[in-house]
Amino acid sequence: MCGRYSFTTTVTDEHLIAIYQAMEKRYAGAYKTGEIFPGDSAPAVIQRDNKIIAVPGVFGLPGFQGNRLIINARSETAAEKRTFAESLRQRRAIIPATGFYEWSHDERRTKYLFTVNAAQVLYLYGMYQVLDGRCRFVILTRAANESMLPVHNRMPVIVGAEDVRPYLTDYDAAREMIASAAPTLVREAV
Repeated sequence: MCGRYSFTTTVTDEHLIAIYQAMEKRYAGAYKTGEIFPGDSAPAVIQRDNKIIAVPGVFGLPGFQGNRLIINARSETAAEKRTFAESLRQRRAIIPATGFYEWSHDERRTKYLFTVNAAQVLYLYGMYQVLDGRCRFVILTRAANESMLPVHNRMPVIVGAEDVRPYLTDYDAAREMIASAAPTLVREAV
């Protein structure tokens, strides 16, 4: 679930534009735009030294015994899992996206782009670790709502712009927000 997402600068959302400008100022060329794959470096919004900042982060944590990257964590159990519990308490991240992709499970394997609407940014809940001096993040997932269920039974946990700061700075608030209702999504075959 949520194995790829998009980060483009074609939307007019003021928050996304600010993230993009901050990334360009400090990290030009150190991250990717467009379709983001596991292992790609992309913007992540984190709290560091009591400031909310955007940094390049690698999408995925190294898997166990060198296996595939771990890219998602179940929001319902992350607080109890040794791999994720400390990150959820101490190192939460927001992953700005303009949509995410999922494939149908029928024989046609149709690729869909999910958005809230064409002009709105999706702020995906995540958490990160610093490994070998690099920020690496995973995206939290939840049970799918009615708008996602026809394609997949899981979806990323999505927050509104007004919840970015509380999610990053307040663990108890973050736990409540993770369990809150998910927005209605629009899907488009791509």
